[in-house]
Amino acid sequence: MIPPADRQPAFVLHRRAFRESSVLVELLTRDFGRVGGVVRGAKGSRGQRPEIEPFGELAVTWRGRGELVTVTRSESVRPRRLTGDVLFAGLYVNELLVKTLGREEPVGSVFQRYEDTLSGMQTRADIEPALRTFERHLLDELGYGIAFDFDVHSGKPIERRKNYRMVDGEGFREVEASDAAPVPHGSGPLVLSGGQIAAIARSEFADHSVRRAAKQVLRRAIALRLGGRPLTTRRLFAANAIQA
Repeated sequence: MIPPADRQPAFVLHRRAFRESSVLVELLTRDFGRVGGVVRGAKGSRGQRPEIEPFGELAVTWRGRGELVTVTRSESVRPRRLTGDVLFAGLYVNELLVKTLGREEPVGSVFQRYEDTLSGMQTRADIEPALRTFERHLLDELGYGIAFDFDVHSGKPIERRKNYRMVDGEGFREVEASDAAPVPHGSGPLVLSGGQIAAIARSEFADHSVRRAAKQVLRRAIALRLGGRPLTTRRLFAANAIQA
């Protein structure tokens, strides 16, 4: 059970109305991971409390020891307003965290990675590399990381000139050149060159083929963690032609 906290650094991942004047929130906190809470009086006669919005950093105080804490105070530390493609990308990252992190699950460096990812997307025109890098680090923290440096069957280092098939939940296994094929969509075999694998490992996404491969590799790894649950924000990306 989660203990009370005083001015705990946190981000709002999701919020929804609760009863007449309250909201339910999912928080990403620095020391306690994902925490569910209720904020009473958040929809008073003077309007909604502006700090209880996604993406900005808060200092949150709560009481209660059950699954759902009561937020007694929230202060804006670093407000952030996202727009356009960055807003859609931020919503995707938030949904990904809500659906992959267990309540009060240790998150290691995820809290800082989240802050860095939002800041990076705001300051760069190209948001896709930041998304791929965040996905990879999140999987590593959750124990679903992919081995990018060695063949999971032979144990030998990945070689740039060879081709490898993705082994879901593990990494890559060498295939004969005659069995190599372009990266397909869907759930079929996913074959990458050693050069593509090395580029993904270094977060180098300038090449279009590397981007496409990274997207497929990480999407399949995330799907294992989700256990079949869909990510609704991907429909936003499709509707707005954003590469997530």
